[in-house]
Amino acid sequence: MHILEKFHIFNKIILLGVITLSYAQVCAQPENINAVTIQLGEAIPEGCKPLGKVKGSSKDAEVIEDDTPYVDRLLKARNNLRNEAHKLGGNTVHIIYANNSGKYEIPGADKEIIFIGNVYRCD
Repeated sequence: MHILEKFHIFNKIILLGVITLSYAQVCAQPENINAVTIQLGEAIPEGCKPLGKVKGSSKDAEVIEDDTPYVDRLLKARNNLRNEAHKLGGNTVHIIYANNSGKYEIPGADKEIIFIGNVYRCD
C-alpha cells in the first residue's frame, strides 16, 4: 500500500506540473491575436476594405524535407497565408488561386502548395 500512495502522490505532482505549464502557455499568448477568415468561391466579401494581395506557401526560407506529410504542408501554406494577411492588417482573405498539386506523390514533381488571395479588413 505504501508504494501505491507514493505513486498517487507522484501522479498528482505530474498532473499539477502539466496544468501549470498549460496555464503559463495560455497566459503567454499575446492578447491582440485576431482571427483571419479564409474564404473560397467567387463571391467577394462585401463592405470590406481591400488591403492587397498575399501568398502563402508550404515552402519558405527553411529547408523542407521531401517526406513532409501532405497535411503538414497544407497547414503550413494556410498559416503562412494568414500571417501575411495579418501583417497587412487584414482579417479576411479571399482565395483567388490555389496550387494543390502537392497532394499527389509524383516522383520528381514539386510538392509545394501555394495559396494566393486578396486581403480585406472587414468590420
